[in-house]
Amino acid sequence: MTVTHHKPENGENMQTRRRMLVASLALAATAIFTTTAQAARPAVPIVPHDSISIISGSGKSLSLDDVRGAITRGAAAHDWTVSEVQPGELVASINVRNKHYASVMIKYSETMYSVTYRDSTNLEYQLSGTNSAPTRRDDFNSALPANTPMIHPNYNRWVDTLIRDINLELRRL
Repeated sequence: MTVTHHKPENGENMQTRRRMLVASLALAATAIFTTTAQAARPAVPIVPHDSISIISGSGKSLSLDDVRGAITRGAAAHDWTVSEVQPGELVASINVRNKHYASVMIKYSETMYSVTYRDSTNLEYQLSGTNSAPTRRDDFNSALPANTPMIHPNYNRWVDTLIRDINLELRRL
């Protein structure tokens, strides 16, 4: 028995190479534009986190030291560093890839706590109505009151995670 192999002709071979080149270019362009689009996400309003109730898992009342410890442990879960300003006030900071920095003030008592924006670097912080360059969300931003604090959406995500981690630690008490 003789086995014969079909040898592609030059036209078929060129067509296959051309298709592979086009597919590779399309994939590369998609990767570039997706990365650029994510990096260029417009600023969004800073979400306020005021008067969050403190709920312990045991139902017992907590001391200021208990609450401070839970906040510190919760912050450490996702690499936030915490320093005490005075009793009932902490500053928590996060540095992401040595490129993005955010800092929040955490005021707390035995019954509630609040997390407030303090400072940031490379997170596009601005007040609404002060950005001279138009964005894709001009219609959205024009509905905001003037001087609404705006920031990259990752900030709100990081703070939401911080609060979730703090609440988890409080429930362990």
